[in-house]
Amino acid sequence: MAAPVAGPSQAPQQGQPYNPSSDLKRRPDGDDPARRAKFPRPPLPPPHVLSTLVPDSPAFTELMEIEQKLDWTLLRKKAEINDALGKPIRVKRTLRVFVSNTTHDQPWQVEAKSQETGGDVSMETKPDVDLKAGKGIAGWVLRVDGRLLDSGNARLDKTRRKFSSFLRSAVVEFDNREAPTFPEGNVVEWHPQTLQPPLDGFEVLRRGDVNVNCRIILHVNHSPERFRVLPPLADMISVKEGTRAEVMAAVWKLVKVAGAQDKDDGSVISSDSLPFHQLPELVTRFLSHPEPIVIPYTIRVDKDFNFHTKCFDIPIEIEDPVKSKMATIVQNFEGDEGKEIAKLEDKVGELAYFARDLKQKRDFLESFAANPQAFIHNWLAAQARDLDQMLGYQIGSGPNGGSVREEDLRRSDLFSMPWIDEAITIHEAGRLEAERRGQAQMR
Repeated sequence: MAAPVAGPSQAPQQGQPYNPSSDLKRRPDGDDPARRAKFPRPPLPPPHVLSTLVPDSPAFTELMEIEQKLDWTLLRKKAEINDALGKPIRVKRTLRVFVSNTTHDQPWQVEAKSQETGGDVSMETKPDVDLKAGKGIAGWVLRVDGRLLDSGNARLDKTRRKFSSFLRSAVVEFDNREAPTFPEGNVVEWHPQTLQPPLDGFEVLRRGDVNVNCRIILHVNHSPERFRVLPPLADMISVKEGTRAEVMAAVWKLVKVAGAQDKDDGSVISSDSLPFHQLPELVTRFLSHPEPIVIPYTIRVDKDFNFHTKCFDIPIEIEDPVKSKMATIVQNFEGDEGKEIAKLEDKVGELAYFARDLKQKRDFLESFAANPQAFIHNWLAAQARDLDQMLGYQIGSGPNGGSVREEDLRRSDLFSMPWIDEAITIHEAGRLEAERRGQAQMR
């Protein structure tokens, strides 16, 4: 039988009987957040240690390998999603705009209604007139609608946005509707409000019994914001409209092609000694809002319903809906599911170290039961060696002393070690040098 080996920390305290059942009841509390913050979860023991701790450790090791592969895959996917979230994911779509108008209480409508009733148009047959509500007064309603065209992709077409969410503002200008004849004015403006829900279209109600020419001006809300490049910068970089990043990339390309970068100092444009950090401010001076969409239309009052002969398609770029789903996935990684996984990993690690402690205690008791005399002898020697190291009970004094234990000094084989001759030579040389210096000082 091999000699029993026991660590000094496994000995029971003097005067207290060892009760293994008490250790079985002491389970670490992994649910205490204060304890987890003070004592972070240690790594699991290596496989060769697990194989001695648990008889079924090969199955556990296989599960650990599967978990490592799964963790690596999840972390890689999470990194890819975070990288994709940092980049703009744009999808090109088409916004189609429709323009139409309806009429009410026009003279020809009142006459047609009177003919249907079989009577003549008279004051008695005319409808009641309410100037405040506009009832009984000839007028019309201009309507502007818009919707996204289907792309053929079920994933993209599932999410639909309202027409007003694509606009920064809308303006309608009418001809020949000056005050005081028409107190409402000839300009109607719409701007999005913070708490206003998005709309599918706009309606403008006005009074009148003659055809009216108008212009519908739509300012598209691009995301990211797009700008119109003014000359002469537009002619130099051959970009008429684009985002700020696209314009700066074109400017940087122009600098590289023209060789305008200083050869000695790469952060300066050599022609004008312009630092590169001032270049965005200079480019901003040549950027303005893009041209709005202008739709001419004639409001006709000779028909109940008038629809524009054309519809207008506006190319836009919107954010891919999958980006919001990817952000939700990342949040789930760091949400309740992630906390539950971390808690289970803490519990597995604590159980593994708890099993290691139980095995050490079992080996301690088995070694004592196999050969009590040899076990106690080895255990006392280990305790004495550890105690001497902690308390510093060592032989010698001075700069070269304090490094030999009294127990080792009693052993005769200590003086036959290979380093003894070298140690004596160094010691004698130091002693002779000290004597020589002392004699020299006395002279």
